[in-house]
Amino acid sequence: MIGEKPGPDRVRPDLADGAGRLKVLDIGMMIAGPFCSTLLGDFGADVIKIERPDGQGDRMRQQDIYWPVEGRNKRSVTLDMRKPEGRELLLRLVDWADVLVENFKPGTVAKWGLDYATLSQRNPRLVYVSVSGFGQTGPNSDRPGYDHVGAAFGGLWYQTGFPDRPPVLPGLPVADYLAGTFAAVGALEAVRRRDAPGGTGKGEWVELGLYEPLIRISGSNFVRYSQTGHVNERVGSMPVDDRPPKGLPQGVCYETRDGRQINVFPVQPAQWDRMKQIIPAMNLPEYSNDVLQRNMRAADHIIRPWIAERDFADLMDVFVKADLPCSPVNNTVDIINDPHVQARENVIRIEDQYGHEVLMQNVVPRLVNEPGSVRWAGEKLGASNHDVYCGLLGLTERDLAELDARGVI
Repeated sequence: MIGEKPGPDRVRPDLADGAGRLKVLDIGMMIAGPFCSTLLGDFGADVIKIERPDGQGDRMRQQDIYWPVEGRNKRSVTLDMRKPEGRELLLRLVDWADVLVENFKPGTVAKWGLDYATLSQRNPRLVYVSVSGFGQTGPNSDRPGYDHVGAAFGGLWYQTGFPDRPPVLPGLPVADYLAGTFAAVGALEAVRRRDAPGGTGKGEWVELGLYEPLIRISGSNFVRYSQTGHVNERVGSMPVDDRPPKGLPQGVCYETRDGRQINVFPVQPAQWDRMKQIIPAMNLPEYSNDVLQRNMRAADHIIRPWIAERDFADLMDVFVKADLPCSPVNNTVDIINDPHVQARENVIRIEDQYGHEVLMQNVVPRLVNEPGSVRWAGEKLGASNHDVYCGLLGLTERDLAELDARGVI
């Protein structure tokens, strides 16, 4: 079954029990920066999410289907950081924080007096995380950037699609989510360097552009170019014949007789041997393992029609029994219904801010002994104002009412 709704052991903790928790101040918007703090919150960090007090909050709230998962495990607090009173309240929260995450265009937070240089003087232990379109330096640093810009600039878009057509938009905001993931890794390493035995005791500025993780995950692209002059091009669902020497065959998507899509990915010679036992037409002298690995089109001309004559379930049974790397090409419903996904509780049920039960992704990666958890879905805007301002900063109810009346919170 799908992972069950979080029980009493996963309820939202009170601010008072925060000993040992990483304290995170999330002042970003949209996906890339806030996803960094979401990941930290998944593993127990106490995350305070600062949002605009104009009733709109983070722009992701305008897409209700995003907010339950992107706002999960965060306390929503409204605050106008541009106003003097709002800035002073934020500075008091900076005193509390271990990590601050922002993803504004470079120069924006400096205008508000909330840049790294300023805040690190106030709290020298602060780990300050900045995610932006092109990073904080370089000739493009003052340009805006969103996911599509990062995917285009970092090379992902160029390699996605078919060779005889323009590049295809990736199906997910990969640049945003990868940037948030790399930012979280950087934040945790900065905290380790600060707090480990013999550590510096000081914070750090972690900064990256949306496109940079895409360059990092581009595998052998740069080494291959420097050695051979080869530039990776779009290959669609079928690799081209003129791959450089020592290139491994790419995964291929095949359609079954009953309309499902399946991927089978033999790489090792022993796997090609087993594939040839399954498909007799491949077991010919001219189809040596070397030929098949070096000319995937030759293999494709045999494999594709053979798969097209058979049903998905039968094919999966054959490939799994032959210990071949294979997988269905899953959509969202396929993933939800998959027994392996259910066994590992990769998708869970939880109540959203409106009291509706929704499905969402579970925490990744899995810490076996002390796993992370989804303690609550994204809160209603400003739901934690009282807890944070009165409980954490010691403001009175009257203070809260006056700040609300002046549009500060």
